[in-house]
Amino acid sequence: MAIVTPLLTPYDVERMMKCGEIDPEREFELVNGEIIWMAPSHYPQPVICMLIGAKMVPFAQTIGGLVFDSSGGFMVGDRNQQLRAPDISLVTKERLGMIRQGGFQTASPDLAVEVLSDDQYGRAYQHTKTSEYFAAGSKIVWFVDHRTRTVAVHEAGRPDFTTYPATEEVTLDQIAPGFRCRVSEFFPD
Repeated sequence: MAIVTPLLTPYDVERMMKCGEIDPEREFELVNGEIIWMAPSHYPQPVICMLIGAKMVPFAQTIGGLVFDSSGGFMVGDRNQQLRAPDISLVTKERLGMIRQGGFQTASPDLAVEVLSDDQYGRAYQHTKTSEYFAAGSKIVWFVDHRTRTVAVHEAGRPDFTTYPATEEVTLDQIAPGFRCRVSEFFPD
């Protein structure tokens, strides 16, 4: 006799968190109906996240948007069936309506930033995440690679991506003008 395990939805996970079945302090993502527990980050990933966030917050304030850290959960995918927690996220003023108090955000952020850890490399990893974010409304996805000190910028509607080395600047002109930062500023010395 086969045992069938039902697939979870983001709303099941919210209910489980409210009932105490899932520790809300523990980081996880919901992928294909299953909870994937996330391990704590190792240096330099948390430092890179803080450096990017420090650059992103003033920009978000000037455009009336919000910046989230990795504890912000977003429903992504073509049916919003996945829960992802980008390392850094930016939601513009025009899309603040998707923000929910006490629940996961009902779409993906305008910008999702993934700071790659040692087990998150390869085109398959990036393709899966970008397609989920873009299906739920993201405009840009960054993959920040500390090993090569680069940022791979994926834009919605474009099949290719651009990789920026530490010596070049990235912008968010596709979202709103005013953000420019040299990639080297995202990495500790």
